[in-house]
Amino acid sequence: MAGVYDTHCHLNDNIYIENEITSSEMASEAKKSGVDIINNVGYDIKSSKVALVQAQKNKHVWALVGIHPTHAQFFTDEAYNTLEILANADKVVGIGETGLDYSRGLEFKAQQISSFTKQVKLAKKMSLPLMLHVKDIEGSTDAYEDVLSILKKEKYFNAVLHAFNESLEIAEKFIEKGILISINGQVTRDKNLKKVVKELPMNSIVVESDAPYDTPKPYNKKTNAPKYLPLVVDAIANIKKMNRSDVAEITRENAIRKFFPKR
Repeated sequence: MAGVYDTHCHLNDNIYIENEITSSEMASEAKKSGVDIINNVGYDIKSSKVALVQAQKNKHVWALVGIHPTHAQFFTDEAYNTLEILANADKVVGIGETGLDYSRGLEFKAQQISSFTKQVKLAKKMSLPLMLHVKDIEGSTDAYEDVLSILKKEKYFNAVLHAFNESLEIAEKFIEKGILISINGQVTRDKNLKKVVKELPMNSIVVESDAPYDTPKPYNKKTNAPKYLPLVVDAIANIKKMNRSDVAEITRENAIRKFFPKR
């Protein structure tokens, strides 16, 4: 089977320190299971710095640097200057995760929009793809509409929509702009997501572990890790009635075109 590209995980999460496993050990375990490229994603300044250090230590790991929307209210302009410095490092392949998250309320909506806009401008300046985190309360799609509106205003749609679990209609609005849809372990257990994935064009899909979150079945009681990502590939292959090696290869090529356009 072609190597699997994990487009989004957090080797920098504190849970792995608690579990006494290093990023190098996790990358090695992932490679043994067929996952040979990993995007290690930051969510604030500290985790972005750690993501970069871990990427520099591990040949198969690359870093994304960014400020998560639910942390937007904690950072001043100085943080975005630091982010730009980090983004210049050789092993940084994207900006994120960033976006809008209204699922916990709208108290910091203005700060989220400001933070996201700054990171879109940075991605555009650096010609790097965005890793989008978009979440809303059930029954609302305002966060998705607002993200598209900001991207349209900035005329920049080079992005991946991470951990997708919304309607086909929402997916199509992003796909229309050339944005890739990233599928994680939720697809092993969520019936609605399975229906959506069935209809998505393969040239718009990438896969992610989102480790330590959203562990695929049958390991969903365990802390997630990139080594479990082939189970997501298997699930998509079953849904699409495709060969699993074709799913691995297509999603890998989609991701490489996005994160390594000059290869």
